[in-house]
Amino acid sequence: MGNRALCFAWLLVAVRLLCPLSLPNPLINEIVTPYNMEPEVIRPIAAQVKIRMQDALTDLSYQNLKSHMDKESISFNEAIQKKDYKTLLFMANDLEFGYGARRVMMVYVAGAAAVTGWFIVTNVRFRRKLKKNRIALLGGELLAYYQGLCEQYQVKPLPVYFVDPLSSACLVGAVRPYIALPLAANTDQAKQMLAHELCHYKAKDHYWTLLTLICCVVHWFNPLVWAAAMSRMDRELRCDDSVTRGMDEEGRKLYAGTLIQSVTRRAIPGLPVLATGMSMTGRKLKTRVGSILWGGRRKKAFALTFAALASLLLVFAFGTAAYGEQPDIWNNSVDTAPGATYDIQTMEQALTSDDAVRTEEEALQIAKDILSGPEFKMDIDDSIQWQVGYENGAWGKMCYVVTGKKGNGPEIRVSIAVNGSGAWCVTNGFDPYYAEDYMATYEPFQTISDVLTEEEQYEIKNYCYNLTEQLEPGESNNFNGMYFTCYINADGKIYVQVEAPYSEDTGKTFVLLVKPELRVIDYYTGNG
Repeated sequence: MGNRALCFAWLLVAVRLLCPLSLPNPLINEIVTPYNMEPEVIRPIAAQVKIRMQDALTDLSYQNLKSHMDKESISFNEAIQKKDYKTLLFMANDLEFGYGARRVMMVYVAGAAAVTGWFIVTNVRFRRKLKKNRIALLGGELLAYYQGLCEQYQVKPLPVYFVDPLSSACLVGAVRPYIALPLAANTDQAKQMLAHELCHYKAKDHYWTLLTLICCVVHWFNPLVWAAAMSRMDRELRCDDSVTRGMDEEGRKLYAGTLIQSVTRRAIPGLPVLATGMSMTGRKLKTRVGSILWGGRRKKAFALTFAALASLLLVFAFGTAAYGEQPDIWNNSVDTAPGATYDIQTMEQALTSDDAVRTEEEALQIAKDILSGPEFKMDIDDSIQWQVGYENGAWGKMCYVVTGKKGNGPEIRVSIAVNGSGAWCVTNGFDPYYAEDYMATYEPFQTISDVLTEEEQYEIKNYCYNLTEQLEPGESNNFNGMYFTCYINADGKIYVQVEAPYSEDTGKTFVLLVKPELRVIDYYTGNG
């Protein structure tokens, strides 16, 4: 196949490493979790790390909460005050609100700066050392030979200096490159070294070396990128092929001997140096010598096929973005509006189910059991006046409506599905849609951040997740994210409304009292 094709493949790797483009890929959607709010705009290769860690921390916090409640026989509200539970919350909070990302970015920038500094210092020292050890410019017979090589390779002549000590010839620099030759080299060796470095120059390897260093700076944290610096070996092999093309066996032996003799001297610095060195040691030198002496014929068809396949793989390597399907345009009419075509259920139809709630007394008891839970904090006693009726509720399903009122307090309302599906909803003494300050968040500069810190916002979201799992195990798996839609100031208390969409037109809504205490105001089950 040849080393030119391999060098081309390394160039494609560098393009992918340095180009931040991300193309849509429908297959990526298969690995996006329900916790991801906007799968169509993320870059999953990076975002999945965050999402998976956040999922794990959320699951750990829920298991921790259950452990405290089961082992210590404490309430839900007492369990969420435990230090280890809050620690898990804050760790997940770091991920959700970007604190962790900012810390990682600070470490990344510091690492990139350190690697850049190391490269700069190493190159400055190397260049100064070469300048200090310069002996003379190339001249005489070698200069004439060198000029002939430049014409043969059709390149502009570069300055050439004899340097002592120097282990091997090298092409130094990227902006104003020059060739450094070891003073100890004899005439034949110097000619081969000049040919080798001119091949590097013609192939633009001084720019490729700079590109390699940039990749190492940008991806300093990735050991595979540092390992990929072995691409230097393929560049050297390509130059060996160019120099030895057309040589007889004796010429190849002489060229291989030049490589071996340069190893006996002190080697030049490796990866951090912006220079192409001719010398290598150990197994790499053995590979080069074997390629020079016994290398087989290159078949152009193999090289072209490989280059075409590598280019195709590069295109696929950019396919790391989730594919966001365009939603259907909703025609706001009676015939097509969501929810407008459902069938109205009758009481007789609802009671045909074996699990149906058949009496008003049974519905009242279910409502009392729900309200007695720690989430709603209702003191169910004989002072509450109860009424039971029924109506066509959400999507036309028949529901019992249980309402209760204590003195002049707010009305409590529980709707329970007649058909026995277990669906119910609660409005616990407050209806945000009729609160005077409901529109407060839509005034200029009014946001949820005005009343809740980011930590409090995350804790409330996590409370909603855990609440759903407690009341409806597995239901939170349907959530496609969670976000605040508004907050309400009423009677000196702060309420929040939280949306957890399932899809574009369905989801769960939470209304919570958060200050001065935490209490669930509105909760709707997701099963019908």
